[in-house]
Amino acid sequence: MKRFLIICSLVSIGNSVNLHAQNSMFDLGLEGGPNLSTMLISSSNPAFDFNPDPAIFGSGGFIFQYNFKNFLSLKSGLSYQRKGYQIKDLNYTDQSGNPIGNGRASSRFDYLTFPVLVKASFGKKVHFFVNAGPYVGYLLSKTDLMKINGNKTIYKDPLDATGINRWDFGIASGVGISIPVRTYWAISVELRNYSGLLDLTASNTTKWLTNTTDLRVGVAYKLGFYKDAE
Repeated sequence: MKRFLIICSLVSIGNSVNLHAQNSMFDLGLEGGPNLSTMLISSSNPAFDFNPDPAIFGSGGFIFQYNFKNFLSLKSGLSYQRKGYQIKDLNYTDQSGNPIGNGRASSRFDYLTFPVLVKASFGKKVHFFVNAGPYVGYLLSKTDLMKINGNKTIYKDPLDATGINRWDFGIASGVGISIPVRTYWAISVELRNYSGLLDLTASNTTKWLTNTTDLRVGVAYKLGFYKDAE
């Protein structure tokens, strides 16, 4: 998914001759929706090497966009974003190794995420767009859930005691469509991937990277129109 979004971004930016200039100088709005999240985990110790299943969470927040006179924009904003993973069909045992039941487990990481994206739009009335750029995230909380034989247990340890890196940094890239609603409003739908580059753990043998793909539905209000806009 990450490679697909980046390739689409490069191809569309390369075809900039057909891109259509934007009218407004600034866009302010809200966007959010569900996401598909997992952790990319690798370890030199086989005992800690496993492939978690993706889980569906959500994200949402404020957006700010500055539109140049040509097809390019700078888009940013602050979002709440839940990331994590789940493990299905677990066989739980007690400290003596005796089986106690079947179930599943999941870990949830709640972030504030701030991307800085270069956006290219094309089209006259309906705008198709691609964007890409770095993002930084700050971990607010981590919650672990275990479900054994229908009974749910929730663990929420202080982050300072877990040794988890609270900062996340990576690359975001997306493709989408924006539809104007009269003069001052627009609605958008975007598929955006966030690929983390910072290890979340302090371990020398295990590396955890975040990977999340958002489906973001947004609404924006346009301000400060250019005088020479068509």
